[in-house]
Amino acid sequence: MTGSPDLLASLSKIEKMDIDPYSGNLFTYVYETGDKKLRNIQHKALNMFYDRNALDFTTFKSAAYFEKEIVRFAKSISNANEEVLGTLTYGGTESILLTVKSARDLFRKRKGKEEVPEIVLPSSGHPAWEKGAEYFDLKLKIVPIDRESKKVSLESLKSAINDRTALVVASAPNFPYGTIDPVKEMGQITRDMGVLLHVDACVGGFILPFFERLGEKVPVYDFREEGVTSISMDTHKYGYSLKGSSVLLFRNPEMKKYSNYINISWPSYIFVNTSILSSRSVGPMASAWTAINYLGMDGYQSLTKKVLSARKYLFKELSKLGFKSTAPLESSILSMYNENVDLFSFVYGMQKRSWHLEIQKAIQDLVPYNMHMTLSPVHKKLSKPFIQAARDTINSPPDPDFKKLMDGLSAGDLSGLMTMIADGNINPAMLVKLLEQIPEESAKEMANEIVNGVFR
Repeated sequence: MTGSPDLLASLSKIEKMDIDPYSGNLFTYVYETGDKKLRNIQHKALNMFYDRNALDFTTFKSAAYFEKEIVRFAKSISNANEEVLGTLTYGGTESILLTVKSARDLFRKRKGKEEVPEIVLPSSGHPAWEKGAEYFDLKLKIVPIDRESKKVSLESLKSAINDRTALVVASAPNFPYGTIDPVKEMGQITRDMGVLLHVDACVGGFILPFFERLGEKVPVYDFREEGVTSISMDTHKYGYSLKGSSVLLFRNPEMKKYSNYINISWPSYIFVNTSILSSRSVGPMASAWTAINYLGMDGYQSLTKKVLSARKYLFKELSKLGFKSTAPLESSILSMYNENVDLFSFVYGMQKRSWHLEIQKAIQDLVPYNMHMTLSPVHKKLSKPFIQAARDTINSPPDPDFKKLMDGLSAGDLSGLMTMIADGNINPAMLVKLLEQIPEESAKEMANEIVNGVFR
């Protein structure tokens, strides 16, 4: 294959492998506004600055400019004072990893390296915290969430904190159920015990402030609570910038210092990293800056109003179809179950109708199988066709081949699924069912084999 026309034709063919990220038929991974002008101007910004390297912000001064401006906006909607410092990363996981590193190093400064520092995390917290604990050699203590509120149990949290605790984590909201942990009460506990409290607002940081502006009741989760020592919030979620961009804010400048990496001993230039990555494109920074300045406060509020409208309609109509929420509605996330519907068959049927939903696993004494929906502004105009597809799916007989596969999985017969995996046709709903049939360590090993197989 040679020549530009052939390459472009190949790229167009490869592009068709993907679900259209602008379609609104996804309920996770992308946060689509439906505003083509916003999309186009961000692509121009991305291309304009893509070849500039944020590794050296003295050479590429645009990197420092964009970062300071984006952080300034994030501070303004998080009730931060002038002392708060921030870092721009490539995504929420990178923000979380930096938080873990900072907490570990601060713990070591105060208590030495003999003790293994601990992170206290609600069971609804993001897996990136476990990833951070594994990468930076901390112990993770997971505490339960309340069955009704789907928020962390304060009694369990308090009993888990000890003199080895380096960091406590709250979510605003948590991703599985969309509820906001009781940050105010958690802040009072951590202040009394002299422990850092991070609020993972990667999902909520750029939309919850506008919920408040629109009159929604939002529990205090930001720097208004004095116990909050850091917050992560993703620009590439409800900041509506292109992937990848996230903001990490530190109340204490010392915490920011311990998130940095500086090496002045090697023979070449002074090596300074404010993020996990070294070389990184300025392009996503330019995209995030462009989104913030294109939308402004009024634009974000308008888009948030669309999200709330979609949530209200979808919740009402799904309730008519027998769906119930696993948790109180507090954010842009719906987590719904239906006692009268085979959820696996429903999600498969919706996928055949081009609507892509995720199934979350059942947890004894907490939740049944449930479907996850992170709502975007574009879903306001797509809510009615989605509900029509849901009605059609419920009223249609289940796909016999899919039913046979699922029955086989329930009986321990993996042959049908393994054939699909070998053919490169992986269905997430079936993987949820499959990995629950076997012990956790075996499931991890199988998941690793599946992933390796995909990229072989």
